[in-house]
Amino acid sequence: MTVTTSRPVLGIALEPFGWHPAAFAEVGADPLEATSAEHWVGLARSAEVAAADLVTFEDSFTLTARDRLSGRFDATLLAARLAPSVPRIGLVPTVTATHTEPFHASKAIATLDYVSGARAGVLPATTGAAADAALFGRKNPQAPASRAEEAREYVEVLRDLWDSWEDDAIIKDRATGRFIDRDRLHYIDFQGEHFSVKGPSITPRPPQGSPPVIVRVTGIESEAVAARADVAIVPAATDDALVETASRLRSAGVPRLLVDVTVHLADSERTALRRIEKLDRREPADDDTLVVAGTAESLARTVARWQALGFDGARLRPGVNAVDLPRLRSAFTPLLQGSPRTGTLREILGLRPAVNRFAAVKGA
Repeated sequence: MTVTTSRPVLGIALEPFGWHPAAFAEVGADPLEATSAEHWVGLARSAEVAAADLVTFEDSFTLTARDRLSGRFDATLLAARLAPSVPRIGLVPTVTATHTEPFHASKAIATLDYVSGARAGVLPATTGAAADAALFGRKNPQAPASRAEEAREYVEVLRDLWDSWEDDAIIKDRATGRFIDRDRLHYIDFQGEHFSVKGPSITPRPPQGSPPVIVRVTGIESEAVAARADVAIVPAATDDALVETASRLRSAGVPRLLVDVTVHLADSERTALRRIEKLDRREPADDDTLVVAGTAESLARTVARWQALGFDGARLRPGVNAVDLPRLRSAFTPLLQGSPRTGTLREILGLRPAVNRFAAVKGA
């Protein structure tokens, strides 16, 4: 296989058994394995071997078809558990911005950045489900535009709280008994339509300064949120539609763009399609993106084509982990070009160092 483009940025979206709701039945898996830390460690290590630069973890307030038999872990806590077991790849949990507080999320992601050695990211999501609103009881379901504006504020508050400690705020001066320079801690005094946050954080500034914010585009409203992100994930579509979306997001200043795609791989496209038919007979899938069914080599060519359309790579959603993760390894390991990307997640993604806005004002 020959791929002429540069190595793509690759993310793998991990679910307990795969993205197809009948994935556990394909391999006769025990749904209780989803609550085993060893099971998740194995998935993360498989993703790392498969040349992934980052892995994402889903989260939600109610169970989906994929996890109703096994339940769902808190994504950020799961990422923290896996951090010591996968020393290279980025760890990006989903945080639902609707109904939650950015103060709590900011310190959770900052903590993940510390325990992972500067490899944390965050994927803010929203929900308009009435059942989710009822779980909290604080407000009614919101329209898409309101949810998007709330998520945009959420991202701004996250970054402000991460900046509320300057990098050299901890001085540890035993002679004077001063361990924190309070002049380097800042009130963020954020006032928005949805949040009013004074700060500062109780967690020191993350090692990356600002862990990468990754937003999945689900419509025109979420594009406004993605415009504030470091990485935008765009559901796979026709080439013309992808080019149009990429143009808008690049114009908005988004540094990195990935295509989101569910993959079912086999020795031939025909065999892959038969696998999907078998799974669908047990429980039909309701994918919110295009599905690629074919060989590992054809998937690598498809990702290369997306790069030519203006994207930096893809987030791959394995239909069945036990089948598709090994084939992803055979597809993309040749693209390592001698060695995998290493460093902080910002460095892996090729993002600029994060500048502390409070320190920048003082130095101006």
